[in-house]
Amino acid sequence: MNRDYKIIGGVVMITATVLLLLALSPVLFRKRTIPLFSAGHIVAVATRPTWPWPWQDGQSTVYLDHSPLFSMWADFFDFPLFIYTFADTRRFLCVYDDDTDVLVWVVDFNPGATPAQPGGIWPADNYLREVLTRRATNVVFNTTGLVRLPSQAEVQEASSNLQSLSPRQFRAESFPSADLGFYRSYWSKEDLLSDLVTNRTSVW
Repeated sequence: MNRDYKIIGGVVMITATVLLLLALSPVLFRKRTIPLFSAGHIVAVATRPTWPWPWQDGQSTVYLDHSPLFSMWADFFDFPLFIYTFADTRRFLCVYDDDTDVLVWVVDFNPGATPAQPGGIWPADNYLREVLTRRATNVVFNTTGLVRLPSQAEVQEASSNLQSLSPRQFRAESFPSADLGFYRSYWSKEDLLSDLVTNRTSVW
């Protein structure tokens, strides 16, 4: 009889432990850092909030050599999806879920950087340009870089890089759209590419 009670007690303890781990998994095993690659090497790191509470603003921050470059608001509804680092490691193209639209911008740390877009204007639609510019400058903070729209050439380069990623590389370099610790989901590569098309006209 005592042996039966010990077995039952052991099963209960194991079950309780598993349930507790599952309940805490979104915090304990959350993907907190995203490596940012350039030419196949990690050149920077982006952090994520410990847990994006719906009622509390969090932030994601990009670090280069342990120095913060820029931050973005990140909560339950608004968060970065993908960051492409250019070879000069002074420009970062960000794709961001802004709840009701998808933003694309560049944070440019080159000396003398201006909002001008050498390499072709993107996007061509004036209303879309206005929305993307206004929202991006509200999302990015704590930076000395210039927040601007990407050029056609920059969008095409980021798009080509995204297309070349294997499924494993894509998951490693992307920000999860949902993260339960033991399970993560991501925006599809096709959805991200649709926001980088050269003839984009939709805010979503």
